[in-house]
Amino acid sequence: MPAKKKNTPKASHRLSVSLTEEQHTELLEIADKNKVSVAWVVREAIERLLRDEQPLFHVGQER
Repeated sequence: MPAKKKNTPKASHRLSVSLTEEQHTELLEIADKNKVSVAWVVREAIERLLRDEQPLFHVGQER
C-alpha cells in the first residue's frame, strides 16, 4: 500500500511595501468594517488581482 502524502503547509513569503497615508487609512477602514486584519485585506486584494489578470492561466486551488 502506498504511503499517504502528508499535508505540508504552503511556503509563505514576507513583503515590505510603502503606502501613502491615504492608502493605509483606507486599508484600516476596510479591515475594521469587515472585522479582519489588514494583512488579510492585502492578501485578498492580491488574490483578486492575480485571478483577474490571468483567469485562464491561474494555477492553484479552486476559489
